[in-house]
Amino acid sequence: MSKKFAAFDIDGTLFRSGLYREVFYELYKMGVLPNDLTEQTTEKHRTWRHRVHGNAFEEFEQIMIDGLDGFLPQLKTADYDTAAQRVIEKKADNVYVYTRNLLRHLQQEGYFTVAISGSQQELVEPFATHYGFDAWVGQEWERKGEYFTGKMTKTHTGKDKIIQSLIDKHQLSLDDSYAVGDSNGDSGMLALVEHPIAFNPTHELLEKALENNWKIVLERKSTSYELERDHDGRVVLANTNRH
Repeated sequence: MSKKFAAFDIDGTLFRSGLYREVFYELYKMGVLPNDLTEQTTEKHRTWRHRVHGNAFEEFEQIMIDGLDGFLPQLKTADYDTAAQRVIEKKADNVYVYTRNLLRHLQQEGYFTVAISGSQQELVEPFATHYGFDAWVGQEWERKGEYFTGKMTKTHTGKDKIIQSLIDKHQLSLDDSYAVGDSNGDSGMLALVEHPIAFNPTHELLEKALENNWKIVLERKSTSYELERDHDGRVVLANTNRH
């Protein structure tokens, strides 16, 4: 018998930050990253924090990801594992209320819940276990001896294909299915399900959500807001929920 399922992105959707970003910060604090990488990311981080321009966060994130990917063959697996453990111990409860409550509600309703993240499996697995997910998928970094090889399997895009493979593996049904995401990389899985939710969406995902009439939810402090288009094509507040 097929089971109903709900798929959640983690970074920026359930987790208030990015697991991959937090582990980068921990590696930085540990002093294991090269100076040129830390200098570049520090500069881009400052530009983002000061909101110098609209693409500041994307630039910071790309420098960080590209730099860490390139450094992998020199990164000790033990250092990474230490940083990952610290992130989970210190940050795992730093989540959004709306998505946390939605996850709990769907789990109580008997949904098979899936976490899909572009962060590394070493972060995704303990985080997903902490929140009672039934299955999870994260980026995989190949290991050899004390170091990473630099080979990886990325999972920040193509989430519709990942979902389809999980449907086949776990005998899941698209009937009454849910998916929640915050960025354009989540649009594939949102398009696949019956109940797509764009949560605190990037501008690109917001446009797709409006075009496809997907549910849009914003969370600020103790309140979440649902948006929709009115008959004149304007984006208006449809509902307000206090947590």
